[in-house]
Amino acid sequence: MAAVFSDGTGPAEDDVPVLLERFRGTGDVRGHLAALVDAVTERRSGEQDVRARLVARAEDALGASASSDGMTRLGHLRRLALAAQDLLELLLPNEHDEPSGPFEPSQEEATPCPV
Repeated sequence: MAAVFSDGTGPAEDDVPVLLERFRGTGDVRGHLAALVDAVTERRSGEQDVRARLVARAEDALGASASSDGMTRLGHLRRLALAAQDLLELLLPNEHDEPSGPFEPSQEEATPCPV
């Protein structure tokens, strides 16, 4: 996410295809956004109507091509990143919840993925 929205300038033009591939995946590897959709669905995180809306939004973003409706590749990347951010918020515990399970925060998990 930091690579997509850092400094308000966005990623370098050459990094956009790499980041799109990470969010969308390839024919052989599932992307990060699809993995988040699976995790939210499996854990039944959040309220059912909110979860359904956010999962549908993520699946819609995954199904759209970057060139549809005049959307730029950077715009499509941002749409994927925002959908991922919303799903992450459903998975992460609230500030009032006690951390549990494999989603306990760690320094390693907090480090952004290098481009």
